[in-house]
Amino acid sequence: MNIVFTARHFQAPDDLRDHAEDGVLKFEKHFERINNCYIVMSHENSLFTTEINLHIPQHDLNAKVSSTNGFQSIDDCIEKIDHQIVKIVDKWKKHR
Repeated sequence: MNIVFTARHFQAPDDLRDHAEDGVLKFEKHFERINNCYIVMSHENSLFTTEINLHIPQHDLNAKVSSTNGFQSIDDCIEKIDHQIVKIVDKWKKHR
């Protein structure tokens, strides 16, 4: 899986970047053939906005969350994408 992390309007500390990348790597426990993952974080008016775009075969998954805490924003966004992956994989298993 290719992971691209982008920080807009602020310099992201290494621990924030590592937290985001480690969280995204957990997606592979549900589905191993993830092509690309783009993590975009922005900071405006004391709000951290995290957007994750995940590309798997036949699907593009997107989630966007805003919070005053950067780590909480990442966790909530990862939770949304995780729910979407589980839903798609369950659907594929039922159609086999």
